[in-house]
Amino acid sequence: MKRPSLQRRLLWWVGVPVVVLWLGAGLWLAQGAQHETAEMFDRELQRTAASVFAVIAAMPADALIRRDGLQDVDHDNEGPRPEIVVCDRNGRVLLDASSLPPLDVDEGDAHFHTLRHTGEAWRVYQLWDAAGRHWIQVAAPLHDRDELLWGLVQAMLVPLPALLFLLPFATWLGLRAGLAPLRAVSRAIDARPALTPVLSRDDVPDELLQLTRGVDALVGTLNAALERERRFTADAAHELRHPLSVLQMELDLAASAGDAAVRRLHLQRARESLQRMERLVAQLLTLARVDSLDALPDAAPLSLATLVRRVMAEAGERALPRGIALSLSAPGEPMVHGSRGLLEIAVHNLVDNAIIHGRRSGQVQVGVQGWGDWVELSVEDDGAGIRDEHVSRLGDRFLRSGGSGSGLGLSIVHAIATLHGGSLVAGRSAAGGARVVLRLPRQGQPPDGIPISRQDAVSAPCSHRR
Repeated sequence: MKRPSLQRRLLWWVGVPVVVLWLGAGLWLAQGAQHETAEMFDRELQRTAASVFAVIAAMPADALIRRDGLQDVDHDNEGPRPEIVVCDRNGRVLLDASSLPPLDVDEGDAHFHTLRHTGEAWRVYQLWDAAGRHWIQVAAPLHDRDELLWGLVQAMLVPLPALLFLLPFATWLGLRAGLAPLRAVSRAIDARPALTPVLSRDDVPDELLQLTRGVDALVGTLNAALERERRFTADAAHELRHPLSVLQMELDLAASAGDAAVRRLHLQRARESLQRMERLVAQLLTLARVDSLDALPDAAPLSLATLVRRVMAEAGERALPRGIALSLSAPGEPMVHGSRGLLEIAVHNLVDNAIIHGRRSGQVQVGVQGWGDWVELSVEDDGAGIRDEHVSRLGDRFLRSGGSGSGLGLSIVHAIATLHGGSLVAGRSAAGGARVVLRLPRQGQPPDGIPISRQDAVSAPCSHRR
């Protein structure tokens, strides 16, 4: 299949109108030449008649004018002499220098008309002098005018056809030179390393800026997608290596154990390792899903307090084995604009994080409150807390300092907060543990600035959260 050519398309759409315009211009010039020739021819007849009247006025009234007495008549000496007939008011012929049949004296105003004689067309001009005593008829064959017109047309015949033949070539050259920047950009895109931007080139014309911006935006999107894929693959390979090794070892020990109790112990450990892998894969998939989003297609107004109540009702079963008491303070119903599913994941991670890393038989306090244009969700525990050097790295993947967990929970919450135009901050709780605050823009309010409360401005040296 032959691919369409932009240059051929432009040549067609530019060349055809140019040729049509050339034909129109040629016809317009031909009509103009014909009109000017006819006017010139008629003016020559008028000038001849005026010259004859001037000669008659200088002669005696009873004199007959002979053709050789018209030496002073103004006419084109290089062309044929016109046919002239002059009569007086009484119809007496004063001059008969015409081969045309005699015409009757016309009492009307000066005018032109055309007649045919012996198979030839003649242009005739008739008028009376200013005193109304003499009537004149001046005639000339139309082939004289046609010869003059043909001479003008011949003068145009050479340049106009030459211009017609040169126009397509000149148009092709112009289009080729004009499309040179497009070809240069195409070659640059083809020759550049994979997934690198092209807008940095200085020779990109204004007309191609939108195209190059689109290409660069696509390249940026592909780079981000590939980076997320590489990061997900690296994270999964790194984090799954240890539980897979433990699972393999526990299964081998269970297979070689002769005692049933020992076998059950190894199988239980293998089950725990498998559950850890399941949680890790689920968190990795959640983080990959959040990272791949540029917008929230399911965003809608919702009550953050109502969502937190539902999550805490489900989290009570997980807090019970550790003897942790959950409490919620949510005065009012501040509204946010966001994805219900993603915000549920964020709240689940924050509450579960506090349950897992809080002190046994301790407390986890959750609060929802509006602060100006923002809505804050705070989760406090009485556990070890977060070290100072890790506070600024809140949201980094796999950042943990021992114990259980994958280090992905707060990374997921941080990604969800960023996607909603919010933030995630941490500090010390009143009980000496960790206080993590998720801030989201209030419904209908743009995120112009992130307020910092006094509680979050102070952080204590303590171990990092998972």
